[in-house]
Amino acid sequence: MTTWFLSDLHLRDSFERNGYTLLRFLFELNKNPSQNRLILLGDIFDVWVSDWSVYSKKFQLIVDEIVKLKKGGGEVLYFEGNHDVHLGKFWTEKYGIPVYQAGQSFDFEGLKFRVEHGDYINPEDTAYFKWLAAMRGPFLTFLAHHVPGNFWDWLAEKYTKKFTSRKRYRYTPEHAEKIRSLIRTYAEKSFAENKFDLMVTGHMHVFDDYEFKAGGQNARSINLGTWLDKPRVLKIENKKVEVVEL
Repeated sequence: MTTWFLSDLHLRDSFERNGYTLLRFLFELNKNPSQNRLILLGDIFDVWVSDWSVYSKKFQLIVDEIVKLKKGGGEVLYFEGNHDVHLGKFWTEKYGIPVYQAGQSFDFEGLKFRVEHGDYINPEDTAYFKWLAAMRGPFLTFLAHHVPGNFWDWLAEKYTKKFTSRKRYRYTPEHAEKIRSLIRTYAEKSFAENKFDLMVTGHMHVFDDYEFKAGGQNARSINLGTWLDKPRVLKIENKKVEVVEL
């Protein structure tokens, strides 16, 4: 089975360029679905809250292909980001696709993986940690499932400029080296806690491929960056690790 990782597409609809790119990619996987494992590392959609139909209708073509992959015998895992949240009611309850909020360890084809969105890569971002805890807390979880999706869509649109400005500040090329340093430090810390062959993350919007050695063992960390920069996926087949640009 071939394992594929995608992260941080931030799709706003199915018909933008990256929406079409994702669809073409999913069409290829669905030519032989049982041979593919798809791991979505969060922020696939720029906004998706709970199971509201405003999102499933907006991204219906993409949803159909993901579900087709699952029903065809493929495996799909979804890690929530900070833009696509409280997704279990949609992906898990409707289609049996596991949804994770925290990082997980897996053994795939003889390799040990550590997989997560990347929320905790920057230990200095305490404001984000507080926001993340509130968003996943009982009060906002209740609101996410009971306040209609049109409200969340409106709210996201209202604050798009503010969020975009913050994102640009954090992820500009001038900050790329600092961000790579954070990614690598986090990878080494995570390895010390629970050894892996490969750690795959997103969230930071800077692509980084880092190999290191600790305790006599080789390890590798790949942060997939963002499709806002370049559409890329990570392919693992027969223990071969390959970054593929679409």
